[in-house]
Amino acid sequence: MRCFCENGFHSASMQQICAAANMSPGGVYRYFASKDAIIGAIVEHVHERNTDYFKRMTAQGATLQSFFDVGFTCLKDLIEGPASGLFCEVFAEAQRNPQIRTMFEGKCREAHVMMRDVLARMQADGLIDRSLDADVVGIMLMAIGDGMLVRTRLDPNVKFDALWPGLKDLVMRMLRPNTAISPDTILGPL
Repeated sequence: MRCFCENGFHSASMQQICAAANMSPGGVYRYFASKDAIIGAIVEHVHERNTDYFKRMTAQGATLQSFFDVGFTCLKDLIEGPASGLFCEVFAEAQRNPQIRTMFEGKCREAHVMMRDVLARMQADGLIDRSLDADVVGIMLMAIGDGMLVRTRLDPNVKFDALWPGLKDLVMRMLRPNTAISPDTILGPL
């Protein structure tokens, strides 16, 4: 994965991949038929890790505290962990490669369902605004996370730890039940 983070999927040669994996080309091809198969395995690995985060969130009880604690750990790992940068590479590759796109979109849909289910549970428990559409909120929260992954990759001066308090406050305000002022009051009917 390191050579993909450093060189990108297209620029990483099989020679570099083999050297990073400390394997011969035959050894790599024994496990992966192509570079696309390696990318597919990375997508699967990231999805399994994200699934583990959602399982942790629900195992701790769908509370705002577990939502933020686990969300923080997940985003920080993606942004600053050993595979930082891979998400952006997968995202870009999904735009170019229909096979990777299909796999990536499927994994994103599964993550969205898990996010929606956690949000719906918190709504049922009265922890967040019941009038919000959990589907839409799930997509928006994932888009915010995606944007943070890209922004921190593009600008090394943007630090996740500095952004987290503001993000947490923004999301808390968005999800807060019984807001005193409705969006219609501020913006008028949409």
